[in-house]
Amino acid sequence: MNNNFGHTIHVCMYYIYIKMIYQEFFLPIIILHSLSWNLAVVDGAKILGLFAHPSESHFAVMRSLMLELTKREHNVTVYSSHRLNERIESLREIIVEPEFPFWKQFLEITGSQAGGLLKASKLTETAVQKSLATTGANAVNYFLSNEAVKKLVNLPINEFDYDLIIVDLFYTEALLAVGHFFDKPTIGILNTNFESYMDRVLEQMVPAACSPISYETYKPEVGYWSRLGVIRNCMSRRKQFIKDNWAAQESVMRKHFAQFKGVNELTIGTLQAELAILLLNSHVPLLRPRPLLLNTVAAGGMHIRPPRELPWPLRRFLDESRAGVIYMNLGNEQLCTDVPKHIMQVLLNTLGKRKERVVWTCHDHTALKNLPTNIMVQHAVPQADILAHPHVQIFLMNGDLLSTQEGIVRHVPMISVPIFRNEVRNAELAVQLGVGIHLNHNNLTEAALNWALQTIKEDSTYQLTIRQVATTFRDRPLGAVETCMYWMDYVLRHKGGADLKTLVGNIPSSQLHLFDLFIYYVAIALLSVGVLAAVIYGIVILMRKREIGKMYSKLS
Repeated sequence: MNNNFGHTIHVCMYYIYIKMIYQEFFLPIIILHSLSWNLAVVDGAKILGLFAHPSESHFAVMRSLMLELTKREHNVTVYSSHRLNERIESLREIIVEPEFPFWKQFLEITGSQAGGLLKASKLTETAVQKSLATTGANAVNYFLSNEAVKKLVNLPINEFDYDLIIVDLFYTEALLAVGHFFDKPTIGILNTNFESYMDRVLEQMVPAACSPISYETYKPEVGYWSRLGVIRNCMSRRKQFIKDNWAAQESVMRKHFAQFKGVNELTIGTLQAELAILLLNSHVPLLRPRPLLLNTVAAGGMHIRPPRELPWPLRRFLDESRAGVIYMNLGNEQLCTDVPKHIMQVLLNTLGKRKERVVWTCHDHTALKNLPTNIMVQHAVPQADILAHPHVQIFLMNGDLLSTQEGIVRHVPMISVPIFRNEVRNAELAVQLGVGIHLNHNNLTEAALNWALQTIKEDSTYQLTIRQVATTFRDRPLGAVETCMYWMDYVLRHKGGADLKTLVGNIPSSQLHLFDLFIYYVAIALLSVGVLAAVIYGIVILMRKREIGKMYSKLS
């Protein structure tokens, strides 16, 4: 019995020993082998970037993502008006030149050449939307008319060997047709909330987008009529967006994809519903929480990378400023000489008298003459790297979304002097978050600007708050770029992300919000009211007949 018991113990110990060896050595090898087999699908994938929108700030996001893809051994081809400025073996660039003058044409369409963005800011929202839709369609038409792009679009289907397509989605929906006709998964990147463009796109993608609240201004005590007004405005906005933007994009699509069967029946709604992933360059707390589909991913801060060393002249200028530095950027699309004269005068008079040094970035830096000695004007400076310098204390800006994100991540409180609607929206958001001050451009004075500069510099609350906001913005399972890389790899691994797609983007509003089904209840209600009215009418007639009968019986 003892021998059997001892034998049993030896067998058990042997089993445990074998199991331990399996778990410690063989199981990890099997798991790693399995993972490597799964991830091998994305190694060396061929990725195509189509970036028709010529904005330099938009391309900053694309540059960050495309370079990261090349680091991960993908073969990347980029069609754009801007260069990545990197020599990488796995990177191929096709430059669409000259750059399409998007904002210049926008001002021409709106008749705002003389007054610039200041005059355009006074247009109605409907007029701005129509003008942006027209300008966007012209930009895509220009892009698709390029000989290199035409050659790409006219490739035989069996020669189009890209595994994934990435599109900068800003009035460029016609480009989604490339993925549709060549049957390749497409990822859209939404970089902006310009004129609430992000909201309008999400209204096509999210079933609850037209719920009777505004995610930016919602208050729990909002009344019935206010909610009704919001949903009516939302429905009207959706119809107007489809009428203006989708119609223009569909016209461009049918012109440049005429060789494909079924192009005349294809709609932008269908193309949006086919998106594998929609990446939003925003994140809480800059993006208010709202219902999002599984394939709509908030990944704000895609363009913000770890700081790099600054060019020597610029670094020396910043290092030697003992009183601190004010960094100023009033818009990537606006020339310094286009800044309204009263704003320019206030800026130069105020900043020139201060002890801090000022770095001002704009395209036409050579056009500014006789500047105060404490102001350095530069073109195409590494903004995020400048904001990371310890001497930079204040960010004087126009309210651009991407700049707002950079200011928050680098812990530099902001003073916003916005002109256009989207800029005003971001400036107000910065005030709500406690990370900035909003100055109205219409009544900007030296006293107001000096007050704002001193308040930001002396009130430690701004520094404490912006660090808290930055922590919230960055607190997520993966960083912004890592999040994008994960979902791009996911699409490559899982049949183009087919399991994540929804057809909701192409559902008519009446069905999306069940308005057509409410007809049933209206009919039941009308039928009930009709039956009730008929019964009451019958009772009244019957009673009248009885009264008339009694009268006749008395007379007789």
